[in-house]
Amino acid sequence: MKRLMEVLTMLVVSALVVAGAAWAAEIEVTAKKIKDAEAPKIDGKVDKVWDSVRATKVIASEGPQGKVEINLKVLYTDKEIFFLFQWPDKTESLSRFFEFDGKEWKKFKGNEDRLNLAWDIDNTVKDFPKKGCAAVCHKVDKEVELKTNAADERVDIWHWKAQRSNPAGYADDQWLGHEAKKIIYEGREIARYRGNDAATSGAGKGNWDKEAKRPKYTFKEGVSAGPILHEKDAVEIKDFGKFKAGDRLPLETVTRPAGSRSDVDANGVWKDGRWALEFRRARATEDKQNDVQFVDPGRPYYFGISVHDNETDDNHSHTGETVLKLILK
Repeated sequence: MKRLMEVLTMLVVSALVVAGAAWAAEIEVTAKKIKDAEAPKIDGKVDKVWDSVRATKVIASEGPQGKVEINLKVLYTDKEIFFLFQWPDKTESLSRFFEFDGKEWKKFKGNEDRLNLAWDIDNTVKDFPKKGCAAVCHKVDKEVELKTNAADERVDIWHWKAQRSNPAGYADDQWLGHEAKKIIYEGREIARYRGNDAATSGAGKGNWDKEAKRPKYTFKEGVSAGPILHEKDAVEIKDFGKFKAGDRLPLETVTRPAGSRSDVDANGVWKDGRWALEFRRARATEDKQNDVQFVDPGRPYYFGISVHDNETDDNHSHTGETVLKLILK
């Protein structure tokens, strides 16, 4: 009898540990409702209204920068929803350049800071409520592919980029699906399961002349050169003789697209080793296929987060199997 009680006790303790581990892997994010007049301005400067809601601490890990603690707050009104993300980053990275070495132009070794949200649109992605965004992470040979598990599963991606989208005040509204499409990326053909939402105009242009093997655009007269080349300030280069070794030009021009691709307003400010990033989106959009709809306070909204510190698509810290669950209170 004594031995039986010991075994039963061990089983109960084990069950509690397992249950506790499962519970610890889920983080509930509570959104607070506010009046329209209280809505924060999306400028990355953190209005006082954000003090009215408790921050949720989320850990993104497994990436090259190690663990990143993100403070997340969410507010909403009858028609809009707002997000505030704050996280440490030692440097503001705006490093997408071509550099002239005195003889030829080469791509500079560097990228930009970024943040991504991945939303299970209709709570249809298999295992998302159990595994978070790890449910769409698949190992294929030695590569890792992000894709859904079936044709009827869809993920809404909000992709903020410090150099390419932030200066234009938005985050790229994208989707993740099950069917691959072939694209040319940095000169090689790859399979992508992600695409941009529909747009009636593009988000800038690539700044490279393939035949001439040099940049195509520079800053128009009167505009100071820097990491951001707005499309309205870009002119074709006529005289390459004026460039000297060490000169740089951005990889792309920047402008805000029109249409569903720019549904998410965004503005981030880097200061004293931290990013403060604000998002705003309508709770309901016209693109029901590719956008999560925040119209039902009675359901949880599952999502994941990843952050990039001056890195490419594959190198990022992320929430992995931590399940983030947004609740509209």
